[in-house]
Amino acid sequence: MRLDQIACPEWTEYRDKSGLDPLGMQNSSINLYQHLLPGISNVTLRIRYYGLYAWLAAVHAKDGSRSPDIKNWQRLVRRAEALYALVAVHNNDGAGVSGSRWARRHLDASGNQISFSEHADPGSAVPYLRQAWGAYGAAYGSQLFEIGVLTNAAEHDVPVPSQEVGDALAEAFENSSGTKISDRYYEVLRRGLVTRRELDELEPVLPSKIGRNSTERQVYETLLFSRGDLQRREDHSRRDTLMLMLHAANHLGEAPEIDAIRWLLYAASSADGRPLLLSDERLNQQRVRWWVYQANDLLHLSYETLLKFVLDTLADYRMGVPLSVLIGTCVAAILEAAPAKPKSWKDFIRNTKPERNAATEKETGETYLSSICQSSNDIGSRCTAECAWAALRLLAIIQTRAASDLAAIKRELGSLNQQFFRSLITEIEYLSKLAEVDFTTAIVKTIESRIINRHLWVAHRKFRDQGDYTFLIEADDGHVRLRTTSVPVFTNPRLGPALWFLQDIHLIDEKGLTALGKKLVAAK
Repeated sequence: MRLDQIACPEWTEYRDKSGLDPLGMQNSSINLYQHLLPGISNVTLRIRYYGLYAWLAAVHAKDGSRSPDIKNWQRLVRRAEALYALVAVHNNDGAGVSGSRWARRHLDASGNQISFSEHADPGSAVPYLRQAWGAYGAAYGSQLFEIGVLTNAAEHDVPVPSQEVGDALAEAFENSSGTKISDRYYEVLRRGLVTRRELDELEPVLPSKIGRNSTERQVYETLLFSRGDLQRREDHSRRDTLMLMLHAANHLGEAPEIDAIRWLLYAASSADGRPLLLSDERLNQQRVRWWVYQANDLLHLSYETLLKFVLDTLADYRMGVPLSVLIGTCVAAILEAAPAKPKSWKDFIRNTKPERNAATEKETGETYLSSICQSSNDIGSRCTAECAWAALRLLAIIQTRAASDLAAIKRELGSLNQQFFRSLITEIEYLSKLAEVDFTTAIVKTIESRIINRHLWVAHRKFRDQGDYTFLIEADDGHVRLRTTSVPVFTNPRLGPALWFLQDIHLIDEKGLTALGKKLVAAK
């Protein structure tokens, strides 16, 4: 994945209330991937921000003129981020840098001297980012604490670098950039004004300027791969996932795409049939955890595809329709699209056999079937009966796959409250009860209980508990009408930012593993 393809978040105060996770099933996948890649989030895009904040906390603590007032820390953080964006855009290194769009506009409108304090100080009328705490509050702050870079001080509310890794990272960031450059950066951000010449001089602090042989790069590697003082369970989980990603790059011979990693870890094989060989049992266990995650994601993808089919069918009834008629119409269309009608759900399962290689792109494999489901993941794309039939086939395959390792599924998902976390556990139990049920009745029951009623239950809870109106279907006088639609999506398990981190510290490049990456894989 190239850094110029990063979709950089420019956070705003807008909150989409169209019904994210309309079936309440994505939360189990999210809970799982948070434990598989802790300390990295989907919006922590460049690892050098970790060093920047560690250094900023260190110099703030040493600056005698700075009070421990949290407002002073907030102002310093926001100014540092705004300046970082200006330096990055000026030096053509803005990928993944927060506030880069603002920086581009501001640089175009400014002369030799660029003032940024009025855009960065709290309460600004024209902020570089609208969030009160900038990118630190919206993305990096929580992860800095989770991964162990920052910690709370006993005497005040301003965070300080941790002894385990924060102090070393702050020092490494300063030394890698050059003490004079770091001093200049701090001087400029306090001044709130920077010249274009200073933007040139500050280039060493940029996210792509981590030295290949620098101490700073080694500290990041130690942090990410749990090779230092932090040896918590979550540190080991992150380490094992990142090692799996390095193995994936080595296996594929290139910087892997996110989807390629997901399918490789799910199938333990690439699409061409080459098995992923892992000699370390610990990594094999972590791969199985990712298998559970992907199977769970495929499960809710199939359900959400059926939801999209129901909603698109309902859209044809502009004046509304009785619920029983809607369900009957959907089921009739699905059966018409089926090559043959099975006698029962068990018969359907028996005739829908999984491919030996789960990563195959054959028409009977999960990759192909999920791609059909995702073909309707645009609001303007209609989910056809053929698409809904593919979702049912995918559901049958997932049920069969899950039966092969229920113990692993229960280890990962069994501790969740099954009333609020719908997952492989709850749905495999439900589907197993359909075994002897007539096939048509099984589809009716699934659409009614697992799709329509579940969405209404989830939307009702969101309205009751949060005041958010996320109903996709509205009922009135015995009829249901479409309010808005939803699309089937995979969850995003932080693999993208993790890949960028590995590239930033020179373990992966466009050809796959670098010499440093190969050395790390060989050392296990």
